[in-house]
This record gives sequence, structure tokens and C-alpha cells, in this order.
Amino acid sequence: MTEDIAVSKFREYLRINTEQPTPDYYGCQKFLYALADELGIARTSHEVVAGKPIVIMTIPGTDPSLPSVMLYSHTDVVPTFRTTGRTTPTRRTRTSRVASMLEAPRQE
Repeated sequence: MTEDIAVSKFREYLRINTEQPTPDYYGCQKFLYALADELGIARTSHEVVAGKPIVIMTIPGTDPSLPSVMLYSHTDVVPTFRTTGRTTPTRRTRTSRVASMLEAPRQE
């Protein structure tokens, strides 16, 4: 059985170390840009604070007269603690709603 692409992409995203105090913001930006390009989604970024890019992806709806929907997520996390020594936080395998957000355009 092959793994759902949403789960695979989410695992890849989780491997980017975004732990404070030195989160890899540009690693996240690179991943999100590649995903947007793969899905044919317009993307851009803005740096209100130097070194902390805000990535914006735009998926046009089928009826532009309807209100827009915004999905928001942040990429940095607070420091984690290794309790078992078996895995690091960036190697976790559980999925979340973020996987659905990242892959929803592919499902249409």
C-alpha cells in the first residue's frame, strides 16, 4: 500500500527544523514554493521583518464575486524536549490538518 501524497508531503514539511531560536524560515519558504509550483498555485512572499518571509499562495475560486477564504499557519515552533531519544521532533510521522491544507488543491 502506498502512502497518500498528502501524508508524504506533510512528513517532508515536518523535517524542516523550525524550532526557536533559529527556525529555518527559508527552508519552509523553499518547500512551500516548490509545492505551489508543483500544484500550479500562484505564490509570493513578503518580508516585513528581515529574514522572516511570509509566504502567500493564491488559489482563485470559480466565482470571483464570492468572498475570499484565508487559511493561515505559522512555521516556527517553541523548543521541544526529547523524552524517549528514539526520534527528533522534525521526524514525527503523525499527520494533521496542515497536510489537508497543503494537498487540498490536488484533490480537485
